[in-house]
Amino acid sequence: MPSYKSFSSFHLLFPKSFFIFGLLLFVRCTTVGFHSEAKRSAIDFGSFAEIKICTILETGVSEEETNKLFDYWNEELNLYSIKVVPIPYRKMERPGFTGGAIFSYLYTLDLEPPCDRILYLKGRTLGDLVYEFFTLGIFLGVGLKLEIHGAVDSKTHSRGYIKSKYISTLQILFTSPESTLVHEGYHLLGCGHQLFMEECYIQIQKVKTLAREKETEPGFFPSITPEGKKFKNREAINSEE
Repeated sequence: MPSYKSFSSFHLLFPKSFFIFGLLLFVRCTTVGFHSEAKRSAIDFGSFAEIKICTILETGVSEEETNKLFDYWNEELNLYSIKVVPIPYRKMERPGFTGGAIFSYLYTLDLEPPCDRILYLKGRTLGDLVYEFFTLGIFLGVGLKLEIHGAVDSKTHSRGYIKSKYISTLQILFTSPESTLVHEGYHLLGCGHQLFMEECYIQIQKVKTLAREKETEPGFFPSITPEGKKFKNREAINSEE
């Protein structure tokens, strides 16, 4: 089973003396890296490209909420002449409580036209409320709160999920569904974690160039991992999973 933990977006809260460090860590974990306008503007990202994201909506997540999230994501992707388009795939109850259970389900799905990527939008259940109450107790007791808000598989960068509903004040203070989607969206483009975004800019340029090559499946936006492995068609991704 492909690993996804290396590309998860998580939430750490630190008490008092670690507050500044915690803020720096939050910035890194929700944005992948720091932008450099000068280095980005020096890169030619080529012509406009469209990426079709087949979305799985958990019960309680509406298409209107999905469209708002994608509008925010597209504001970021406009920097690279890219637009993501949500393609309704299905609505369903959560296949399991943990992120691992969600990925176990996603791995059963083949990437088929018109899907370029598959994204699961996680809602909020009674179980989530209980978990949030439990983690809040830990935070009040020892000053540490660990919570995963989203993840992307690290083998093909073609499937992922995000937590699309936040209610807790602690969650809203440090992150949001929009920032989580932007973060995981960069992983879906093949970016890893880095302090500054230059490597990610180059990665995006490479995957857009690959999309225009004759060997790439027509109508498919390909995938390149941070290690440089290329997936030029859906069949290659499905066989890898």
